[in-house]
Amino acid sequence: MCFSEIAVDQDSLDTAYAEHSKYADTSMYADEIADDAPPTDAPWDLERLRGTAQWLTTRVPVDARVLDAGCATGALIRYLQETGFSDIVGLDPSPVAAATVQRSTGVRAVAGSLFHPPDDLGEFGLVVLSHVLEHLLDVRGAVEGLRSLTKPGGLIYVEVPDAVRYRDHLVAPFHDFNTEHINHFSGVLLDRLFCSAGFVTREIGHKTVLSSPSDPYPAVFGLFERSSPSDTPTAVQRDDDLAPSLRDYIYASTQLMERFGARVHDEVGDGPIVVWGAGQLSMKLLAGPLREARVDALVDTSPDKWGLRLGGHEVVGPDEVASSDSPILVASVHHQSSIVAEIARRLPGRRVVTLR
Repeated sequence: MCFSEIAVDQDSLDTAYAEHSKYADTSMYADEIADDAPPTDAPWDLERLRGTAQWLTTRVPVDARVLDAGCATGALIRYLQETGFSDIVGLDPSPVAAATVQRSTGVRAVAGSLFHPPDDLGEFGLVVLSHVLEHLLDVRGAVEGLRSLTKPGGLIYVEVPDAVRYRDHLVAPFHDFNTEHINHFSGVLLDRLFCSAGFVTREIGHKTVLSSPSDPYPAVFGLFERSSPSDTPTAVQRDDDLAPSLRDYIYASTQLMERFGARVHDEVGDGPIVVWGAGQLSMKLLAGPLREARVDALVDTSPDKWGLRLGGHEVVGPDEVASSDSPILVASVHHQSSIVAEIARRLPGRRVVTLR
């Protein structure tokens, strides 16, 4: 198993997602959303969720009672409705997300976690965890909790990033080792995890989705049936691929980070620079190649980030650097083109440095 060893407990994580979840933000991909309009998600993510809903109709009767655990603002629920599922419940740690789901889809959505679900949820014929399990510290506890939410013969659909293929889809260094992804899975590990909790593996599959308008991302999924103890297989399959694949990914990420550092140094030396983008890559750059550089400002267009601090730098809005003449480093690879266009619109004439 590969995991991040972090000094936090599951209750603290639940609180963080309840109070500060970016997945409850309905304005990330739209300038304005009317009160009666469905929330807007990233177009590439919508395509992934649409495909998931369609695939599930080929494996699960549409009259099954469905729980979308970690439903965010309800994009998957809307696609499940479109494909014929009608008895659906949403569960998410964020009360804002749950309220948004209920408003935009009309289905019941409740705030809570897999570890402390409402007592009256009942049992389901299908429980879906789409890119949720990697965010949880207590993976075994979550899977055991799923068993109590699944009726005998019911199914669990789980989709997570495919850690065996991180290296094959490397775009930004250590992108997959981010602050939210605690556990890193392979198909073999998913099979072992659910079989140990009293499920039978019905299917393991792999897919490639998008993590930006143009960057592919590896995922692995499984469909598991709640079985009686006598039906649970006892054989344990060895995973010989995950550890070597992650070592290759770490080595390649290290080399890529060094190239990024060299490019920035060649372009702007030790600064001064303005760093645009307060995300995962910015944190890594500020702790690595930029730790000795003069950073005049750290900019992000999301108001939710303004006032936060990364690497000792306060996050500010674009208007705060309008009078500066320091070059702007675009600290994102996946969204580089859209950020460059945003800078050109807001701050025409400013010199822009990109990482690739």
